[in-house]
Amino acid sequence: MKINIEQVKTVGVGLLRPEGVMAMDNGDIYTADARGRCSRIAKNGRTSFFGKLGGTPNGICIDERGNCIVANIGNGEVQSLSGDGSHLVLMTEAQGKRMYTPNFPFIDFHGRLWVSNSTDDPDIDASLRAPIPDGCLVLITNNRPPQIVANGICFANGVALDPAEKFVYVAETMMRRILRFPIKEDSSLGEREVYGPEFLGRKGFPDGIAFDEAGNLWIAFPTANAIGYIDPGGELGIFLEDPEGKIIRGPSNICFGGENRKTAFIGSLGGTNIPYFEVPYSGARLIHQVG
Repeated sequence: MKINIEQVKTVGVGLLRPEGVMAMDNGDIYTADARGRCSRIAKNGRTSFFGKLGGTPNGICIDERGNCIVANIGNGEVQSLSGDGSHLVLMTEAQGKRMYTPNFPFIDFHGRLWVSNSTDDPDIDASLRAPIPDGCLVLITNNRPPQIVANGICFANGVALDPAEKFVYVAETMMRRILRFPIKEDSSLGEREVYGPEFLGRKGFPDGIAFDEAGNLWIAFPTANAIGYIDPGGELGIFLEDPEGKIIRGPSNICFGGENRKTAFIGSLGGTNIPYFEVPYSGARLIHQVG
């Protein structure tokens, strides 16, 4: 499975660090925007902005009511942003501990919100220069305060659940690998294990992750300027590379939408629009998607 960069198109204009991206059933694309807001891109490419979130919105997901859930790595808040631009703060701490660097949120079909917190160090650049395993995964549910369900992660980043929701997967960026944890009936987690290769390569620092219906776990590799996947057999493949940054600039997240969810949309650290391309298999359905 591989395509050339010439097969990639783009949509949207005027974005700044659209790290997080989500596709809606009606064809709209939502992204984070580094100016403390989010964007909405219509199918015709018309781009509008909404929200006054402050900080630096990072990973996003959409809840069952259509609200945009934002991990704001710039101000340490997990926020719920409605279409009218108003927002609520869902989390700033867990079990009495300040969560300075919320990175990526994921809502499963039980309504559980999983959020990675990359590091205890509010100076993210310092934590990347001298990484230590102080990242964690937080679980937010309606009936209890935010709980730290996994810790000791060396820069916790992208989060995904497999379609059967048996495991939660976390990109452990600075170890260049993917972790997974079995989910118990009470939503606590079992012992971690490495999913796929122990080492994803010299530039294999994983960021955003997402499953397709064939069981491939797709991975954005910003340092390599590449999109790859771990197949159900645990092997790593590279689907798309753009070493010169012609279209994809620091890919950071991937989501699936369009007809039969067979279009991949790419968030990025350095882009001003959203690259997209066709994929062989439908993306796994998320809670805000109907079909």
